[in-house]
Amino acid sequence: MTDPYEDAFGSHPEAPADAVASRSAAPAEDAFGSRAEALAEDAFGTAADPEVLPDQARRTLATLLTSRFITRSGNAAAWEGLVDHEPRIRARLADMFLELVIDHDHQVAFKRQVDDPDAPIVLRREKPLGKDATLLLVHLRQLHAFTDAADAALAITLGEATDFLARFRDPSDTDEAGFQRDVETALRGVERLGLLRPDPDVPDTWIVSPAVVALVTPDRLAAIRDQLQTLARGGTPGAAAAAGPAADDAAAGTGEPTDGEDA
Repeated sequence: MTDPYEDAFGSHPEAPADAVASRSAAPAEDAFGSRAEALAEDAFGTAADPEVLPDQARRTLATLLTSRFITRSGNAAAWEGLVDHEPRIRARLADMFLELVIDHDHQVAFKRQVDDPDAPIVLRREKPLGKDATLLLVHLRQLHAFTDAADAALAITLGEATDFLARFRDPSDTDEAGFQRDVETALRGVERLGLLRPDPDVPDTWIVSPAVVALVTPDRLAAIRDQLQTLARGGTPGAAAAAGPAADDAAAGTGEPTDGEDA
C-alpha cells in the first residue's frame, strides 16, 4: 500500500505523534496566506493598509478641503500632517482634480483646480473682489514681497489703508463719509479671504497673513499693477483690476462642492 505521506518528492519522513497532531490542527493555507495570519489581524489591522490614510493625514486633508489655505502659524497640527504625509495627501487631492500648492518660504499651503479644461469644476467660485479691495490686496502683497516666515507679522491700520486708497479716489468725489465706508468695505473684503485679521490688542489695525504672497501670483500681480497705473493716470479700471485674485488660486475656492454648477 502507498505510504499516505508519500508525494511527488518521495515519501514523507516519519514524524513524531505530537508533530502530526499539531500539523492536523493547523488551519489550511490558501493563496492569500495562512488563516492564522488573517485571524491575527484585529479591526485596525496589524499590517498597514496602503489605501487608508493615517488619522493625522486624514485630518490634514479635511482641513485643506474645508479651508482656503493653511499656514504653519495658524494651523500647526495640519501643517505637521502635511509635512509628514505630503505625497499621499497630494495624490488624494489629485484624485479630486485638485493641485496642492506649498510655499515653504512663507509656510503656506492651499489647493487649486488642476490646469485641465476637461476637468470638472470642484471649487466654488466666489463673487470677485471690488476695485478698492483688489487695490488693497495688491498693496498688501507688495508689503509682503520681501518677507519670509522668520519675519515679524506685518500689520496695516485703517489710516494706512485710507491713505493708500485715496491715491485712486476720484478727485471730484467730496463724500468723505462715503469714501470711508468704501475703505472699510475693502478691508472687510480682504478679511473675508482670510488674508487680514483684526489685531486684538490694537484698535483699527489688521494683521496681514503671509498667505497673500502665495495666493496673489506674480502673473496676476503684474496684470493688476498695469491697472493701477491706468487708475493713477485717471483712466478706467479694466477687468483685471475688478476681478481680484486669479480665479484658479485659493482666493477663489472655498473648498466646498459646486453643487454641480460651473462658475
